[in-house]
Amino acid sequence: MKLSRRKLFELAFGAAHLGLMARFGFPVASAQTSVKRPTKLLSIWLDGGLHWETFFSPLTRAGIDKFIPTPRGGNIPLGYLPAQVENFDRTPVDLDAPGPVRKLRGPIFWNWANPADTSGANPASGNQQIYRPWGYAWANPNYRLFDKTALLVGADQNTAAHASGIIASMCGVAGSNFRSPSVQAIIANALAKRFPDRPIPNVSLGGTLPSAAGLPALANPAVLASSDSVEPTLSDKRDSAWKGLRTRTDVADVAFDGSALPGTVPATAVDAALMQALREERGISSTGTDALLEQLYDTYKGASRTIRRDILTVLSNTPSWEKLKADPAYPVDWSACIGYADSCGPGSSMGSYTFALQLLKSDLVTSVNLRASSFNNTTFDTHSSNGPQMHTNHLRIALEMVGRMCLEMSLTPSKADPSRTLLDETLVYVYSDFGRTFPKQGSDHHPATCAILVGGGIQGNQMLGGYNESMNGSPMGTPVTLVEESGQKVTRAPRSQDIAATVIHAFGLEAGKDFFIPGGYGVYDGVVRPG
Repeated sequence: MKLSRRKLFELAFGAAHLGLMARFGFPVASAQTSVKRPTKLLSIWLDGGLHWETFFSPLTRAGIDKFIPTPRGGNIPLGYLPAQVENFDRTPVDLDAPGPVRKLRGPIFWNWANPADTSGANPASGNQQIYRPWGYAWANPNYRLFDKTALLVGADQNTAAHASGIIASMCGVAGSNFRSPSVQAIIANALAKRFPDRPIPNVSLGGTLPSAAGLPALANPAVLASSDSVEPTLSDKRDSAWKGLRTRTDVADVAFDGSALPGTVPATAVDAALMQALREERGISSTGTDALLEQLYDTYKGASRTIRRDILTVLSNTPSWEKLKADPAYPVDWSACIGYADSCGPGSSMGSYTFALQLLKSDLVTSVNLRASSFNNTTFDTHSSNGPQMHTNHLRIALEMVGRMCLEMSLTPSKADPSRTLLDETLVYVYSDFGRTFPKQGSDHHPATCAILVGGGIQGNQMLGGYNESMNGSPMGTPVTLVEESGQKVTRAPRSQDIAATVIHAFGLEAGKDFFIPGGYGVYDGVVRPG
């Protein structure tokens, strides 16, 4: 077998990431320009591992009978019958089709005739369950969010550990640390030159940080919690820290090695002195120390540009929930309950969705990674005796919030192109740590997981993949068509690497050319629109 230079590099180093690729002469990622490509990424991490199969059902009729409990639970419904599964677009559902691609579908727990119904008995469940409205946002025919959504089913995370699974969902490779950059960092770095006016390329709103793993400093995540957290970290509003030090002068941009760069840097006297001092430290110690100092040097330059932009004022003038609230069915201050009122909480308690909207609408960011939960910060990291029942009800509530976020984005015009929407220019990537053992088996960790892709560049209303229904216990994924990094189409069971590669590919980055992921990977065929 002839080994390419890139393959030798991969074998030698294992975790080959873009910063090293550039250093050793490999191509540096640059997203292709296309009106069909997204230019922003919103990643939503649902904390703890999910019973995906209780909201979306790629199972056949026999699979539902084998893996899903019969309906019970009343106000807290668990389980479903084949008769409860419908396509979200209301076309006839075929539960006997074994193919790897199906329309988006799942068990319907809401009342189509009155989606707000929370007291009527669901006849499709044999009247064993009371209607629950949560999740209807994905199927609402007024908005047809399903037409913009693809579900990737049954990917093997190669782990059933929380920390390792989160990392696998972010970079494609399970492990105790990042062996390659996160998809968030890769995309932030790739789009930085196209969108130099976005001062915070990569933002983390809670959870595991989407590591840049050797990429330039601008790809590192800025950790924020809310608009209030911007004031002490990325603004010069406080007199106690900035009085007498706010004056900025445009100085020539100089690289860490002293070479001239195009443009200028808006530096204070302190910034200029610190950057000069850092340059003077170069070469005194080791190459590792120099690499760290270079990251620090680039961070100072980035912070200077960010503070000059006065993003605090920009954010304060940017609305969040402004479009969807015109529909009385979707009030901003909505709340959800388990049962009638056994446990309730507001939508605002599920994560920093409002702040994420402000960041995306302001055009200050390229990538936002959001930690999310069910109401009152109820995560899915639980193993209680009624775990499957609570998990499935909380999952519908959490996905209702995600759906409403996507609807607001779909109603918001793009600032860059009014003919498109914010959802058109943003790829929404919903992921978790891993899957869960199917409800008849309890609620333990399970390495077969799913991912939801919504919006920019996605061919929607499809589920790709399924579960091996010949297995006993909790099944793993079945083969799907993937385009390997060589360009060859293959049919095999999907892995976490394939999800990560598909997310990156949606931005016009080419697998095997602009990036690569240790262990090999393919791109799901038919998910990303061509062009």
